[in-house]
Amino acid sequence: MLRQSLLLGVAGMAFAGASAAQQRGQSRDDLLDALTRHIQICGELTDTQSRLACYDRLQTQVGGVTAPAQPTPTPLQAQPAAPPPQAPPPTMMGSSGSSISATPLSPQPLGVPGGGAATLGSGGAGSPLPATQDPDAAFDPRTAGYRPPDSMGPRPQPQLRRTGPRPVPNFSTPQPLVTLGASNLTYGDSRYWQVSVTLTSNTRNPINTQAECTFMNAGRPVSTDYLGPIMIQPGEQITTELIGPPTTSYIDSSNCKVVSP
Repeated sequence: MLRQSLLLGVAGMAFAGASAAQQRGQSRDDLLDALTRHIQICGELTDTQSRLACYDRLQTQVGGVTAPAQPTPTPLQAQPAAPPPQAPPPTMMGSSGSSISATPLSPQPLGVPGGGAATLGSGGAGSPLPATQDPDAAFDPRTAGYRPPDSMGPRPQPQLRRTGPRPVPNFSTPQPLVTLGASNLTYGDSRYWQVSVTLTSNTRNPINTQAECTFMNAGRPVSTDYLGPIMIQPGEQITTELIGPPTTSYIDSSNCKVVSP
């Protein structure tokens, strides 16, 4: 009877020791899991102070931390659509295959060599153009815009273009015996200034006539040249170029008039 009691006591003690050992093993595993989780949570903290405090709590409180909240994803904002690129102006293809833009071009201003025009004078000496502030500046080669060539041909001898006699209309008002038209102050290949002049007879009788043109620079006469005397028939019209000075002279205008009859 005593032997059975001893065996039961030893068995009970053995069972109790096994149960305590099993509980100690489970406690160590749980502590290791908690420690690992604690370190993982501390590493996920982004704030430096919070992360250091988390590590400090490993010595006193394991597992007493919470994982940082995950940031809520921000929805993407729709970007405004870029404006469509403007189409270039339409182009047209020429016969040679080159493209021609439809954009209108600004016309270049038309100019006359010398920069002036022929004017008509009255029966007197004619009204000169107003002079510039410095009349000598027009003759300064350093400030003049035109540079004549070194070579110059002989003085031209233009032909007269005549219509011959024509009927004279019955004018309602008195008319001069001969009228003059002058235009196109320019120069030719021979490098002489010239003006296109037209003489028209308004009488039923042949008559001698003469015209003159004064070539000027800044309102100052440079040269005066003549057409005629020449016989003009009744109602006839005569057209020619009245030749002036060579282009070595700086000319910007001319004044023409009938001096006879």
